Amino acid sequence: MSSDDEFKTIHIGRIGSNGGKLSSSSSIESNGASSRRRNMPMMYQMYESQYEDLRGTVYGPESPDFFPAQASECLRKALSTGIETNDRAIINVLVHHNNFQRQKILSAYEDMYEKNLIADIEEETGGFFLEMVVALFKPAHVLDTLQLYKSISNRYGDHSVAVEIACTRSARQLKVIREQYQQDFKKTLEKDINVKVEGIFGRMLSLLLCKPREEDGKRLDDDLVNRHANLLLSVRNIQQTVDDLSRNIVIFEQIFVIKCWRHIAAVLNRADEIRGDRRDIETILRKNKTMHSETRLMLLTLVHVARNSQLYFAEKLRNAMCGDKSDHPTIIRVIVTRSEIDMADIVEEYKRRYQRSLEFDISQTCSGDYCRLVLSVINPTSGMHD
Repeated sequence: MSSDDEFKTIHIGRIGSNGGKLSSSSSIESNGASSRRRNMPMMYQMYESQYEDLRGTVYGPESPDFFPAQASECLRKALSTGIETNDRAIINVLVHHNNFQRQKILSAYEDMYEKNLIADIEEETGGFFLEMVVALFKPAHVLDTLQLYKSISNRYGDHSVAVEIACTRSARQLKVIREQYQQDFKKTLEKDINVKVEGIFGRMLSLLLCKPREEDGKRLDDDLVNRHANLLLSVRNIQQTVDDLSRNIVIFEQIFVIKCWRHIAAVLNRADEIRGDRRDIETILRKNKTMHSETRLMLLTLVHVARNSQLYFAEKLRNAMCGDKSDHPTIIRVIVTRSEIDMADIVEEYKRRYQRSLEFDISQTCSGDYCRLVLSVINPTSGMHD
């Protein structure tokens, strides 16, 4: 029996026939998720429990007794085949277990073989395949914390990943990241941003990452939406730019930091309605040539995420594949971090936006086992990709 065949005997799937959606009304799903969360450390519970109706592509076995020892045996055989590592068996284990279950597999592997699984994989594989495997095995909140640290510490001033995390993680997730950041780097995130990220952009980034935000769910206050929309429009100067907004911390905090994302989207839509046939807020931001480039990127990210976060990630993937040089770190980051949250919706938004499948474009951009791994995370139900 091959490693692939052996793994199939221990896999218990939860992936629906519609590409990953499991209704939150399903008693099986709810009981499985509830049981799984009770077996998680609190940090994992806080990081996962924000999404009641998951539209990811990776779920893993619903039972907490998912036999990590057998998955470890499969991995050990895949890494001990001699000249050629069985990368497909590694892919199978990764895409058929969720992030928390992979931590159990890491522990079981070390207990059984007195070896570090990641170190063994690093000896046998390499390139972007290895980078993605390591990312998939990292606890989700640890991966985000590390990505954030690298972004704000970037000597070249590219803080786009920090902005992405600030705008696409929930208030509770950001709280976990802040706690993990202090634990890992022995300093608070807020103080580190103040030291490493200069100017008003740094103050805005600190607010987005460190200031508590209302969670979506409350009924929108129409009067407040109208007030904020008029406030947003009032900060334009006579040339009808948004330069003043990029320098006004008080207004930035009122509109973009404290309130929930549904409120921000409503404010933006109302502001565009008030302007009528004139250029919308997004166009004004895009065409502004005097605003600091990172501040403009931050404001555009806020607009995109508030209106459609899945479309935002679809555009990130498209841009990563269409430049002069493919941006594989972005491809890996987006695919890994959204795999258990909304990857199925991102795939749909990609096709709707570009009239082509994400899988096809990935197959044209990536190669080898790395390509198979990316495609398997995007659509685990399709089996091994050729």
